[in-house]
Amino acid sequence: MIPTTLITTEELESLLDSPNLVLLDCRFYLTDLAKGNLLYQEGHLPNAIFVDVHHQLAAAESETSGRHPLPSEQIFSNQLQLWGIDKQSDVVIYDDMGGAIAARAWWMMVQQGLKVRVLDGGYPAWLREDKEVSCQQFTGTKTNEVIDVVFPWAVDEQSIVENFETNQFQLVDARAADRFEGENETMDPVAGHIPGAINRPFMDNLDELGYFKPAEQLHVEWQDWISQEEEAHVYYCGSGVTACHNVLALNYSGIEAQRVYVGSWSQWAKRMLRLTKAH
Repeated sequence: MIPTTLITTEELESLLDSPNLVLLDCRFYLTDLAKGNLLYQEGHLPNAIFVDVHHQLAAAESETSGRHPLPSEQIFSNQLQLWGIDKQSDVVIYDDMGGAIAARAWWMMVQQGLKVRVLDGGYPAWLREDKEVSCQQFTGTKTNEVIDVVFPWAVDEQSIVENFETNQFQLVDARAADRFEGENETMDPVAGHIPGAINRPFMDNLDELGYFKPAEQLHVEWQDWISQEEEAHVYYCGSGVTACHNVLALNYSGIEAQRVYVGSWSQWAKRMLRLTKAH
């Protein structure tokens, strides 16, 4: 079943007074971890809760993990409860990067059976249309309902290794083409991509203003890249964040997609280093 995906600024504006609405601000900058919260304090959508992507949508990085491993099921369940999210919630998530960051939160929540959507165009679109903003910090109201979190769409490193023998799925890399080709690598200790992967940069899902391309156009574009069989594809990126953007875009286009290799290239690069040292 295709999950909920996007919401327009007009649709969201009409929901601002809804008691079930939970707004999450996911602005995040990998090279400046404090910047997102500073920008949130300068202005955000009314009653939006700031989400610390590095700590609330990820566990701590380890020697063998990627940069943004998933938090434990229990920790994320507790976090949803603190944000006030339950099965009746209408969750809307935004960022200022065309949904590149918000898509991670969407992916983590939608597989819990929640109604969750990403704001198309994000905060820039909201400002462009001169809609209401607030500087008042909002933390949400804790709900009593507990969601039993599971991550059935997450793919682990061992599954990637085994796939070289079984060929059960095609890997799709969401990073920019230059990083995929091993050029301009500034984040990870090894450049390149996982052998056998194909490259569909997540930015190709967006138009020049940062809105998603029309669903019909994305459907045609993606059909040129992949088959209709969801089980045949696993999506990855640098650290399991922008890969979720490709999953979001696919579902928006009407093509079911789910599975993300969360460790992504940042974990695989560590594996390559260990193998090199071992030899």
